[in-house]
Amino acid sequence: MNFNLHIITLNIPFPPDYGGMIDTYYRIRSLHDLGIRIHLHCFEYGRKHPKELESICETIHFYPRKPGLIKQLSSVPYIVSSRRSEQLLANLLSNDYPILFDGLHTAYYINHKLLSDREKTVRLHNIEHDYYKSLSDNERNPLKRFYFLMESVRLRKFEKILKVADHVFPLSFNDQVYFNSKYQNSVYIAPFHPFKEPVNLTGTGEYVIYHGDLSVNENALISDSLISNVFSGIPYKCIIAGKDPPEYIKLKVAGYPNISLISNPDNDQMTELIKNAQINLLPAKSSNGFKIKFLMALYAGRHCIVNSVIGEDALLSNLCHTADYDSEIITKIHSLMNIPFTEEMISERKKILSENFDIRRSAEKLIKSIF
Repeated sequence: MNFNLHIITLNIPFPPDYGGMIDTYYRIRSLHDLGIRIHLHCFEYGRKHPKELESICETIHFYPRKPGLIKQLSSVPYIVSSRRSEQLLANLLSNDYPILFDGLHTAYYINHKLLSDREKTVRLHNIEHDYYKSLSDNERNPLKRFYFLMESVRLRKFEKILKVADHVFPLSFNDQVYFNSKYQNSVYIAPFHPFKEPVNLTGTGEYVIYHGDLSVNENALISDSLISNVFSGIPYKCIIAGKDPPEYIKLKVAGYPNISLISNPDNDQMTELIKNAQINLLPAKSSNGFKIKFLMALYAGRHCIVNSVIGEDALLSNLCHTADYDSEIITKIHSLMNIPFTEEMISERKKILSENFDIRRSAEKLIKSIF
């Protein structure tokens, strides 16, 4: 196989240290492994140019993201209008390769008249207007709350642009149903991740862990609630780990001797934290998209406790424990802390995960849809 593919990403996909970039990086890597020649186009802000991408991409182009107040006044969503580049358009027009827009964020040029005869597909990470509405609902700062709300309104209108795509690729079944009902061009492609098979450890661990991108207000609020209402009331070691925790979480953790905060762990460190925990605790406030950290916990961790927001997926519900209230979570923690994780539990996970989240199979499905 010797096909060429443009992929436009909303940020530089290395390191793969949060959900969107995990899916993006391991998708690029999986496509490369199957012989696809990737021509990568990255919008950049706050990340270095990594050499790790050079071995899996044929060409790499970087474009500065262009923020500014004037873009806040546009009818085009800010996350889209700030990712506009005439050089990107010129590079796309230099050949006739198919184009994969990675996230609605990158789709500024999808309806451009000069690209009208091109194969154009979109990887969708979320129903973005729902996601930004949830950010608004959970935001404490009134200016940010207003921005997220206005962005949600703009994204709902802009989303209609997806009707010009040949295919869109949601990463959750629920999102697939939504997009197919709207645009009739939706193909479910499971999330990409680092694992070829489960790496769970048997036996027991010594701590409970909550992990996620802590710069996202929903995750920070969940951390805050867990500290106050769960971790502070149990006699076990508890860890919160993730990217860019806000200052108030750092200050709050410092008041409890059984709670540790690990800021910005690298990929290997995060995997080890997940593997060595007795319990991965992963409640969520919204069901939008797919929580890739949940998949990471299933592939690498022992017992998982989720709430109904995540546990509503019947495919995965048998692999985890569900608790919706603080008192239920505490009861589940007490009951699971001394229960060893067994080979039989690992075998059950391996069967379900390999059947539904095998990254090679997902890459093959993506290739078939595009080419």
